[in-house]
Order: sequence, then C-alpha cells, then structure tokens
Amino acid sequence: MEPNLVVIGISLRSAKLAVRERFLLSSAQKSEALTALVRSVGIDEVIVLSSCNRTEFLVWTQNATEAANSVLRFLTRSSNLKLVEWSNFYRFVGDDAVAHVLRVAAGSDSSVFVEPEAANSMLAAWQLAQRASATGRFLDSLMTKAFSILGRVRQELGGAKMPTAAEAAVVVCRESLGDLRQRRIVVLGAGQMALAVVREFQNAEAGEIAVVNRSWDHAQQLAAQCKIKAVHVESLWEQVLRADAVVSALSQRILLTREGLEVMMRERKDKHIVVVDLSVPRTVDPNVRALDGVTAYDLDDLSSAMDKHEQRRSVLPVAERIVAEEAAGFRTELLSESILPTISAIRGKLELICKQEMDQLKEQFGPFTVDQEVALEALSAHITQRISATLARQLKQLPGNPEMASAIHQLFQLEEQSLMADTKP
Repeated sequence: MEPNLVVIGISLRSAKLAVRERFLLSSAQKSEALTALVRSVGIDEVIVLSSCNRTEFLVWTQNATEAANSVLRFLTRSSNLKLVEWSNFYRFVGDDAVAHVLRVAAGSDSSVFVEPEAANSMLAAWQLAQRASATGRFLDSLMTKAFSILGRVRQELGGAKMPTAAEAAVVVCRESLGDLRQRRIVVLGAGQMALAVVREFQNAEAGEIAVVNRSWDHAQQLAAQCKIKAVHVESLWEQVLRADAVVSALSQRILLTREGLEVMMRERKDKHIVVVDLSVPRTVDPNVRALDGVTAYDLDDLSSAMDKHEQRRSVLPVAERIVAEEAAGFRTELLSESILPTISAIRGKLELICKQEMDQLKEQFGPFTVDQEVALEALSAHITQRISATLARQLKQLPGNPEMASAIHQLFQLEEQSLMADTKP
C-alpha cells in the first residue's frame, strides 16, 4: 500500500449536536489522543482537531485500513463509541481527504459560518500535534498548504463578511423580539465568544446588556471593556427572570435547567423569552423548548437558519473554486517526496525481519492457538510500524541529507535503487 492521508471525523454535516458533543475533546484529552494514536498501528503522523462543530483525526499512514481501525479503537476506549454511532463518522482517503482538509481551512465546510474560530482551532490543533512530535514532513506540508489557501480565499473575497455565530444569535433574537432597543439581554460567559456576542448586541443597539460569569474578575473585565453591567453568578436566575433574551457562550456544564426555567416562567407569567445556546457541550437543557413562552435555539438551529444566508451562497463558489485548484495534484506532489522510497524500503525490510523472527518463534514454541497467533501478528505489525515511523520522522527532518540516507541503507541493507532515488538532485 502507498502512503496516504486519511481523515476520520464527525461534524455538523454528519451528526446532530447531541451526538457531536459526546466526542468533543478538551485540551488535555487532545494531548492524550495524540500520545495514544501516534503509537498506534498504522499511524505515522496525526493531528487531532476538536471544536464546537467538528472532531476530526488527520492521519498520515502506510495502511488506511489499519489507521482507521486504530482511530476506531481509540474512540471506543476513550468515548465509549457504539458501533451504531460509527455511521455518524465520515472517512476520506487520498485526494478526497486532502480536498476535505483544504475545504475546512478555507471555511467552505466550517458549519455555516466562516468564522475566525474555525481557522484558529485548526492552527491550535496543528501546533499541539507538533509539540507532541506527532507530525512530520507530510502533515506539516498539508497544514502549510491549508493556511496558504485560507489566505488566498480571504484575499479574493476582499471585504466580504460572512455571518458568525454571534451575529446569528442577534438575528434570531430580533426575529422573535422585534426591535431590541428596549430589550434586556443577558450574556453568560466572559470569553472571546461572549465578547463577540456583546459587541453584536451593542451594534444592534440593544437596550441593556448584562454579563454573568462564574469568575467575577473575568465578568468585570469584559464589562469594563464593553461598558456594560457585570453580575455575580449567584444572581443568575434573578437575571433570567428580568431578561428578554439569554445567550449562553460558556464552556461548562448545563446551567439553565428545564426545572429552573419552568419556575421562572411562572413568575414571569409566561412573558416570552428567547434562549440561545452557543455552547458545545450545551449549557441549556434542550427540554426547555417544551415550555410555554420559551423560544430556544442551539448551534444546529442557527446553522440551519444561516445556511440560507444570501452572502454565504454568493461567496461559497469562490472558496470551492480555490480549493479545487489548489487540491489538484497536491497529494501526488506529497507522494513524490524523494524520501518515500527509503521509508517504504525500511518498512518492507522490517516486515521481513519480523516475519522471519515470528516463523522461528512458532517453530520453537508452537503450535499456538488462533487468538495467540492473532496477538503475535498484531505485536509484530506494531513493532514494525513504531520503528519505521520513528525513522521516517527523523528522515523527514533531514531532507536532502545523502550521508543519513546512506547510513540508513547500509544499516538495513536496502536496495540500491531506493538510495539513488533519495540522493537525486
């Protein structure tokens, strides 16, 4: 099998929010995933991307089937993936995988918003993988290409501005409440998303905006920056009681329960309220939708609404055209890397050595049961992959080094033609 790119993931395009949030990975979990996967069978390089709209595994591999199985096993262990849920995950291989990564970077597959957070998440995932020594020449080249395309898309689109999640929240509030100038808005959270939400409501001339956050210091900082009111989290339900709209931009567990909001609605005498949850995992109980007087939205609802946005439809073909132009031939270019013949030769030699040793082991200590033979074969493949992947990463860091290539060929007694391929000018 030839080296290849494999992308396995779940996104807004393939699964509902209730499914996606189960596979959302924290920073610590992403680090753990990188450590586990880069040592797994079939995986030479890996990047783990996990954000509110997608969780994806970008893998450079010598064997796409082995790599996919390693990701499947990881998800089963770490997230209790059920076999029936596997249908929510997509799998792209080769040119299709390259095109998908470039589309995500360009924004044409980033849910319905071409928001800066999508590019920031991809950049952070790449940097984390580099720090974990989980990437090499191939995924690094792919990421460099992806961000060059993002730059080209932004340049060609010029001042075209796509709707963001924060803007969508304002749109749905205005649709439900009408003029916002006499309305009271409560924003939960004090991070970058909360800041964006506050700014959008200020642009919409909302009557009064209050920010509530677990950290009083952070709430005060955001309030001072935007010249709005900060409120202690202990007063959350009091704020909900008086609000016309509540927008949650938190990254914590559910704060607004159905039971709590039901009590508030009785006190409000069923006065209408709009609740928008921009968080993943959700911080608003989805069952609040059943309450009289409550209009609730989550990210999926906003996505469905904003997918029809006229400006998105007008600029999407531009991004798709750029991706198609840039993706054409890029995988072939990667596969033409002069180091590949040596990597393939090393792997073949290691597989031969392991097979010879396994044959001797079976002859000396066998016969083995079927389960024992399967375990031994898996161990042999794992050792081969680990050694070849480590050597490959070292070789990729030293391109055009004939002395290193010569030493590797002498050590593994590789064929002369692969050395000639590596040392060509």
